Amino acid sequence: MDRVATRKRKDRLDSRIGQNIRTEREMRKMSREELAEALDLTVSHMGLIERGERGATAVTLEKLAYVFDIKIDALFSEPERGKIKLNEGNSSSLESNRRKITSMITRLNENESEFLIHVIKGLINLHPTRSINEKE
Repeated sequence: MDRVATRKRKDRLDSRIGQNIRTEREMRKMSREELAEALDLTVSHMGLIERGERGATAVTLEKLAYVFDIKIDALFSEPERGKIKLNEGNSSSLESNRRKITSMITRLNENESEFLIHVIKGLINLHPTRSINEKE
């Protein structure tokens, strides 16, 4: 691969990783300042990474995975476009949706998580072909 192609590939990867970092940060309602502090980076450097203008080091990627409580490879995945699609026929889509749900749940306090459990059980019971009793 020539240098120009390699550079373009690196730029696309940096951009994708930056988008994923921003998405994960926003899902957790973290400010860029909070994330930069957790990673021991400056806010301006964090902004460069999120915009894909600067690549994240391996150490920074490892710290991000720890802070977000995700597998490091999630930072490399293609960003989802549009709405969440629940499609059990596609295991990668299902896994992606599970990661998104898990990420959202980690931000809940005890009362909110108990409320969510009641809501989920109610929704499952409303489904015409499933009931919560089948799951338990």
